[in-house]
Amino acid sequence: MQIRHSPRSHAPSLAGAGAPGWTTTLLRPARGPGRRVGPRSLLVPWAPRSELKFLHPSACISHGATTTTPKQARAVAGSDVRASSATTSARVQGKLLLQSSVDSPDGRLRLSVQLVSATVAGSDGRGMRGEAAALDAVIASGETELDVELPWDDEALGAPGAVLVTNHSDLPVYLKLLSLTSPAVHFVCDGWVYPVGKHPYRLFFTNDAYVKENTPAALLKDREDELRQLRGEGVPADEPLQKWDRVYDYALYNDLGNPDLRKDLARPVLGGSEEYPYPRRTRTSRPPTKTDPESEARVPVEQEVYIPCDERVGPAVSAPSLPKLGGHFKSLADIYSLFGLGRPTLLYVAIQIVATLFRILDSNRYTIKELIDGTVKPVLSLPQVISANPKKWRTDEEFAREMLAGTSPVAIKRVTEFPLTSKLERAVYGDQNSRITKEHVEKNMGGSMAVPQAIQEGKLYFVDHHDWVMPYLKRINELPGAEEMGEISQRKVYAARTLLLLQDDSTLKPLAIELSSPDPEDERHGAISTVYTPPVDRAGDDTFTAWELAKAHAAANDACKNNFVHHWLNAHATMEPVVIAANRQLSVLHPIHKLLKPHFRKTLEINATARQIIFGAGDRRKGGGIYRGIHEVAFFPSKYGMEMSSKAYRTWNFTDLALPNELIKRGVARGDPKKPEELELLIKDYPYAVDGLEIWTAIKEWVTDYCVIYYGDGDGAVAGDSELRAWWSEVRNVGHGDLSDAPWWPAMDCVDDLVETCATIIWLGSAYHSAVSFGQYAYNGFVPNRPTITSGEVPSDAGAVVTEAEFLGHITPRNEAFGLMALTMSPPVKPGEPLMGERPDTERWTSEQRAAKALLEFNAKLDAVAEAIKKRNADGALRNRNGPVEVPYTLLAPRADPAAPHVGGIPNSIAV
Repeated sequence: MQIRHSPRSHAPSLAGAGAPGWTTTLLRPARGPGRRVGPRSLLVPWAPRSELKFLHPSACISHGATTTTPKQARAVAGSDVRASSATTSARVQGKLLLQSSVDSPDGRLRLSVQLVSATVAGSDGRGMRGEAAALDAVIASGETELDVELPWDDEALGAPGAVLVTNHSDLPVYLKLLSLTSPAVHFVCDGWVYPVGKHPYRLFFTNDAYVKENTPAALLKDREDELRQLRGEGVPADEPLQKWDRVYDYALYNDLGNPDLRKDLARPVLGGSEEYPYPRRTRTSRPPTKTDPESEARVPVEQEVYIPCDERVGPAVSAPSLPKLGGHFKSLADIYSLFGLGRPTLLYVAIQIVATLFRILDSNRYTIKELIDGTVKPVLSLPQVISANPKKWRTDEEFAREMLAGTSPVAIKRVTEFPLTSKLERAVYGDQNSRITKEHVEKNMGGSMAVPQAIQEGKLYFVDHHDWVMPYLKRINELPGAEEMGEISQRKVYAARTLLLLQDDSTLKPLAIELSSPDPEDERHGAISTVYTPPVDRAGDDTFTAWELAKAHAAANDACKNNFVHHWLNAHATMEPVVIAANRQLSVLHPIHKLLKPHFRKTLEINATARQIIFGAGDRRKGGGIYRGIHEVAFFPSKYGMEMSSKAYRTWNFTDLALPNELIKRGVARGDPKKPEELELLIKDYPYAVDGLEIWTAIKEWVTDYCVIYYGDGDGAVAGDSELRAWWSEVRNVGHGDLSDAPWWPAMDCVDDLVETCATIIWLGSAYHSAVSFGQYAYNGFVPNRPTITSGEVPSDAGAVVTEAEFLGHITPRNEAFGLMALTMSPPVKPGEPLMGERPDTERWTSEQRAAKALLEFNAKLDAVAEAIKKRNADGALRNRNGPVEVPYTLLAPRADPAAPHVGGIPNSIAV
């Protein structure tokens, strides 16, 4: 993907030293504006001048005492507050860590910094302000650490509780951490400060944590003001939000379509209706489309979508430009060659040339001979599934193993009734029950037992996407429409059910696959289904059968359900309102805000990017061409994918997503969900469940230990926490308002509810997301293994032989395959991304030593889990850990393993 930095912010600059009202005092010799911090920082050159100055009290700008609304605060702040400020000659030393993508002629940074008392209030009831100091430095792009000295007299002003920062520069700056040495006080800022024309000031609190009711009186008004600003109180709803704004608010999913560009690119509004219930997204305040007043206009695909400025913590991601290589792959050799396996083919040479021209490869130009000889390293990295045994992906064992240890390990369920039944309404869809019979099943069970006994003993399992696909199948198979020719490939999709036998060695054996279509004359007549069972005489390596086509169609059903429901809906979309509500209702001083904040990192940013370039219907590029959302092009539901996720949301249940509950609901585990370490797994070698339960247990213990510190008085302390109640009420009644009447919502009036809720949020934002997302390139990057689009009729005889070209003609075409590869090929965990249990501010994130100790214990438990996973992956008796393809299951490894460079651990949050 192409990466770009955020555009420059224009704002009035403050005059340099010698300007009226400024008195300069050099406090120490210049040490240079900064130095390299960490592996990602840039070395900052020494500046000719880098000085800390005092701002004369008579020139002090009011920051905290004003009672202006957020709208009024967009002008330069107002009144003189000398009455609540203290002049002193005492000073405290410290360090300021900041980050900037400098877009200024001289990189000149000018900040005024003013400490605020937590213990001594002025006449306005707010903490007394210390004397303001002015920082004048030259910085470069990257992380910079600056030495600072700030005026403060602890005898007169008590303990600092906050710091006010005003930016008089032309460039925005991201403040990460301000640490004072004596007294030892830390301000974990993690926020942008834009020039005064955009941000009159920013206020950052110390790393102390208080519920609102226990907040020092001198900080209470500032705490309340900060939340009012984040809620956008006083800002008109129709006022456009700008990139420097910090307003968190809600909107419906009414920005996926583009009816102004083309009529067929209109999409229904998701959320706010019985037909299309959905979680809320972040409000962006764009105007309505000209064609449909209920839909929000889209910005150009090259332009960033609004999110509150502190949520944008990395470079923006641009929509990729992909070559048009239409049609299907003609041979497996073509596909293998793309990854450097086998002899280079003409397609390999073409892709390398295109990559060179698009500067994906080194800017040097290569000769055709060098490309054919294999001198040039392939532009596409090797997917894991073909990295050790390139042909073992075709085995039935590997097909089944990926349901336990692949990128979609949460769909398999235990069979409790037979035949399998449908929940679709008969009056609309007719009889949709399964046509798989006992005869289909028992003939492949080796005569070991009958179906009733297999059900009773927990030996039969199934993956059933029939009801999710069937209502949309007729419309999907009519794609592409007349306007979409050349943008959307032809589909031929079936609704799939797969039945499997659990064998004594804990591996799964596919018994039958059912592929169903709606009646062509009338959907009310029910499904037309064909059942495929493994042929007795298996084809050789050079031939394919209809059974393998059936597996491909079942895998495509699973890949699409995982993409739109298990991954996007459960991890991304349903967590967004949790993040919004937390920022609106939980102060950064609140202990639960501090607990959950690392697990919110980048979620709003990633989701905004997804709506813009992944799930969006289409936009016009600068050159005039149409850019279609990647997932509308590359997954078979196309324009209906997000609608289908809306239908799945009808049965969404937050409490069921806690791992023990989820495993029990699917019938793959039994026991007390409150005691996950004692749960009995019916599939003993189930890598996702085994590793996941260890991680879940560690998360639950960490959250319990943390919450006890702040809610030691028990359930009454939770029930009496006004910010906590407001947060959870808003999550339920606004963010998930379409399901607010569901009976399963935690009441959030006791410690158990609080702990279980926080543990579930952490699990979803970290380990669960890793399990359902990070294996996409490993397994889907080689499209014959897990296609995302299917086309062509499947012969009714499972043993019917099809040619290699015919098989490839049934699965994801070349252009869509390259689009998916481009989207998922990059390592899922970026260098420097905080892993689960880590914080960029690990040593200073809290002043509460019990909390810091509990976090260290959590990390120690995760380290132990990582070691246990290594041992299990090395155990040859656990056949599902590596499978025939010899790919170790590391998607839930909490720590990076140098021996497995494809996995970088589990990030704290949905960071990709």
